Amino acid sequence: MKRLGAGAAVLIAIGGSMAATAGPGTAATAHCADHQSAEKVELDYETTTIEVAPGSTVCYKSGTQVFTVVADEDGVVTSTATNKAGKVQAISYYIVIDTPPHS
Repeated sequence: MKRLGAGAAVLIAIGGSMAATAGPGTAATAHCADHQSAEKVELDYETTTIEVAPGSTVCYKSGTQVFTVVADEDGVVTSTATNKAGKVQAISYYIVIDTPPHS
């Protein structure tokens, strides 16, 4: 049993060192929590803004980043994701998480 424990420790150490050597070029793409739900709206065009009900909470994916925001009083959500050059990135998809009740 002692040998199995030592072997597992070596494998864990190797796995840990492999993960530690991953550089910035291997960034994982983030997703909204419900990215596989029927509520997901995929955009098949380039846009940095979407319109939803005013005050709605929205999760959106832009580039490799995910943002959760509240739409402004006009129902507009504007992407704040930028690439390395500072250019605003288009929204790939969004999910309305919550819509406030009508007053």
